[in-house]
Amino acid sequence: MRLLSPRGWSLSLKLPVTITAVVAGVALTIGLAVLVQERARIRAELEERALLTARAVAATAVEPMLRSDYWTLYKSLVSMASGGEASGEDLVVTGMVLDSAGRVLAHLDPAANPLGLPLSLAEPEDRLWLAAVLRQDRPAISPGRRGKSDYVEALAPVLANDAPLGLVILRLSTQDLQARTVAAGLTILGLTAALAAIGSGLGTLISGRMVRPLRELAAGMESVGRGELHGLPPLTAHDRDEIGQVIDTFNRMAAELAEKKKLEQALATSEKLAALGRIAAGVAHEVNNPLAGMLNCLDTLKKRPDDASLHGRYLPLIERGLNRIQAIVHALLVELRTEGDESWDTGACLDDVRDLLQSEIGARPIRLIWDNAIGPDLCIPCRRVQQVVLNLLKNAIQAIPDSGMVIFRAYGGAGREVVLEVEDDGVGIAADALTHLFDPFYTSRPTGTGLGLWITYRLVESMRGVIEVESEPEKGSLFRVRLPAYATAPATAWGAA
Repeated sequence: MRLLSPRGWSLSLKLPVTITAVVAGVALTIGLAVLVQERARIRAELEERALLTARAVAATAVEPMLRSDYWTLYKSLVSMASGGEASGEDLVVTGMVLDSAGRVLAHLDPAANPLGLPLSLAEPEDRLWLAAVLRQDRPAISPGRRGKSDYVEALAPVLANDAPLGLVILRLSTQDLQARTVAAGLTILGLTAALAAIGSGLGTLISGRMVRPLRELAAGMESVGRGELHGLPPLTAHDRDEIGQVIDTFNRMAAELAEKKKLEQALATSEKLAALGRIAAGVAHEVNNPLAGMLNCLDTLKKRPDDASLHGRYLPLIERGLNRIQAIVHALLVELRTEGDESWDTGACLDDVRDLLQSEIGARPIRLIWDNAIGPDLCIPCRRVQQVVLNLLKNAIQAIPDSGMVIFRAYGGAGREVVLEVEDDGVGIAADALTHLFDPFYTSRPTGTGLGLWITYRLVESMRGVIEVESEPEKGSLFRVRLPAYATAPATAWGAA
């Protein structure tokens, strides 16, 4: 059924068909108009011929009718019908000369219509016709039909000193008119078919010139849509028409997009290097502080190795410094471990995090509400999402000074999307701190490393998701993460995309 709908046709088919239809329609319309005019002209010519012949017979019939010379009248009728304007056996249907009473004075078929007798008419409508034509006082022409044959009837009164003597009736067949009309119609159909064939050929040629660059343009757009900008050859504009202008514009756009992509890649590389520099500087700063303290402690212990009181004083400081360095290194390694993992599973894998949180809460009066409503039809990268949820929940627990409540919600959003929400009723976040919340090494807690939320942000970004924060001081915070989800594990890893 699609082939019957022009909307499903390609342009290479639409254009030839449209041009062919237009050419054929115009040719057929003009041909029909010419045919109608030609038929009218031939009919007028036939009517004029019949009327001239009838009037010629009427002009020569006056004296024979006054002398009752019916033989001369008959010869005049035969002569005019066969050798005059209305010549040809197939053309003349019948001819007659009647007196004013309707009696036959001459007839081309004398055997069926004897002289001196009324015209033989069997049908009532024929008798009505005769009564009407006998009252005719001037030449007239009218169409008629007998059986399956059409004819033109000419009437010419015979007058002597303006007194009516009789009437000449001549009928000419329209067979020649029909034959010439059919011949003209066949000629018009032939010309229409020839013009349609020419139009189809021209349409195919024009559509080929139009569709070829459009197909190249469509292929180029598909390449651009797939991000294949490098190595894309510029399209060739064969003409300087609108299609050529579109192709030139596309070439410029593709070149600009390729240049933009190169700049973005260079900028991304620069940003990565800058971020790496900031991280390295932060790591150096965060590690150097406990290292400086530990070196001072070790220097003091070296100078006074026999002082047992210094051991109990400085060894715990050294241990705390080493633990802080270990925490910083561990936090940095978390992102690397999760980046390399592509373990895909349903949302049920998040329930493993709930057990880990119980040890984090311990004996503190904190209530954990867990609502995991991700259906089995959605697939997520478990290790990364687990790490994001764990970091956010730890951050929420640490934001509660004494007793409180932490709520975790996970559900499928609009389309194929997973929404993760972590809400607490802790101390909240100040407005000026929200802008730096995901910066590396930014923390408001003395024991914090400032890397947890930064790593969470990086993990969400690596999964092509977004993270949102709503918070008011002393009223708590809400972290919302939106991640794309799939029915099955994608063929291309996010980290490699």
